[in-house]
Amino acid sequence: MPNSPEGEHTHARGGPEMVTFPEIPDRMEKAKLARLSVQRIRQLAETDPDWPLPLDQAPKVGRMRLFDWRVLEPYFRNRKSRQGQRTDLLEAPPDDDRKQGSE
Repeated sequence: MPNSPEGEHTHARGGPEMVTFPEIPDRMEKAKLARLSVQRIRQLAETDPDWPLPLDQAPKVGRMRLFDWRVLEPYFRNRKSRQGQRTDLLEAPPDDDRKQGSE
């Protein structure tokens, strides 16, 4: 659409389906996706580099951020769950210099 804000997507079946953080868990359940808490979804939005839209670019209405469900659904469908994985215990990949020096 010529008058749409930059980056806004429209679809053949109408405009975007805007949702807030509290609405996302119910949408996930309806889409037969594993339900996440609102807090976990907010954490993903703040920390996951694959989150579709940076928080500072998401439209605001009052104090609520809005997201297009049609953009979020594929993100949740394709996201690899790392439930229970402690990232603080993961080993860093070996440095090439250390490999060469130890042989």
